[in-house]
Amino acid sequence: MSDVVITVENLSKSYTLGAMRRGHTLADAINEMFRRDKNERAKEDERRTLWALKDVSFQVRQGEVMGIIGRNGAGKSTLLKILSRIVSPTAGRAVIEGRVGALLEVGTGFSSELTGRENILLSGTILGMSAAEITRKMDEIIDFSGIERFIDTPVKRYSSGMYTRLAFAVAAHLEPEILIVDEVLAVGDVEFQRKCLGKMNTMTKGGRTVLFVSHNMGAVSELCSHAILMQRGQVHAIGETGDIVAEYARLQRGTEHGVVFDENENLPAAISSASVTDRSGIVTRTLDIADEVVLNFSYRVREPLEGLQLSAVISRNMNEIVCTFDSDGLDSIPFHEPGVYRASCRLPGMFLKAGNYSVRIATGTPDRLMMEVEGALTFDIEELSQNTYHKGYRKERVGHVVAPASWTRDRVE
Repeated sequence: MSDVVITVENLSKSYTLGAMRRGHTLADAINEMFRRDKNERAKEDERRTLWALKDVSFQVRQGEVMGIIGRNGAGKSTLLKILSRIVSPTAGRAVIEGRVGALLEVGTGFSSELTGRENILLSGTILGMSAAEITRKMDEIIDFSGIERFIDTPVKRYSSGMYTRLAFAVAAHLEPEILIVDEVLAVGDVEFQRKCLGKMNTMTKGGRTVLFVSHNMGAVSELCSHAILMQRGQVHAIGETGDIVAEYARLQRGTEHGVVFDENENLPAAISSASVTDRSGIVTRTLDIADEVVLNFSYRVREPLEGLQLSAVISRNMNEIVCTFDSDGLDSIPFHEPGVYRASCRLPGMFLKAGNYSVRIATGTPDRLMMEVEGALTFDIEELSQNTYHKGYRKERVGHVVAPASWTRDRVE
């Protein structure tokens, strides 16, 4: 159809994991190649191949805001890099009609030695704009970014938040027909995020197309008319945003016994399952504000490891990080022999405010992240107790936690 601006057909992308070295010279490599038979080499190549994307197909129409959601490692960022022409696909094709402005991870697209102003000029030139067009947009871009004081400073001295502000301002104001935005907006503050969402809304009303990747389901629901749910490098579902977000939530909940993860035999250690329970061990998604919240983990270690840790990052509304807990203070098992282990993290009652929470879980050593799952667990805190003081008032207070402080008071006169 004539209004289709992005067509993706059977798109696949594979990466080859590091090869096992048995020698150090070219002669060693040649001898090894002849020593192994063809079938053995094919099996090893298959084991070393990681498919970041596999047979992905969809279309996006002009003026549409398409959300792309899924857990970390689902293939979202790889897809956007292919559409932005940063990497090439292994198979399939992506046809894009129009000029693309891409905002991917922080550090992409700018020259670190140039100032913010010089990078605006460079970005506009790359997009094919004339010097007069860029100059006409310059003040608007700088004003939107909110970093006027630093616009003539080399961007290598910018914080990640400043970099993100300028990058979005450039991508949104240099008149791309298609804007591609990755999770990088999470770096900015809440006020700037709202500003960016408003700008993208304005762009789509003007007929421009937006691809929006985010873990913030509230932002996806507000901005996107349709969404794509990706899982393990493939399209799991495409449809109206409400239906896709609901399906994503369903997948996140897992079974009544918790969430079970796919086994990855290439990892030295990996979390195999996780659950949220109350203090008695009953798996649940709803807890009273006064109840203890228990996060349970089962993990497998495949080789001797020192310094292995678990971590849980708790967010409210799938976006606002509340707190992080890790097991670096757990000295009972400083060294892990191969085997299956269980661990629990207990949060006291009267700590988290009423609301919806998600948990990003991870495992690894201080120098290597081995597994990370965004939104692996979800649960709700509700004010059900009859004996909590100021019932209802706590929910309206600013902040995320209700843990009471210890007060003292003395009359001095």
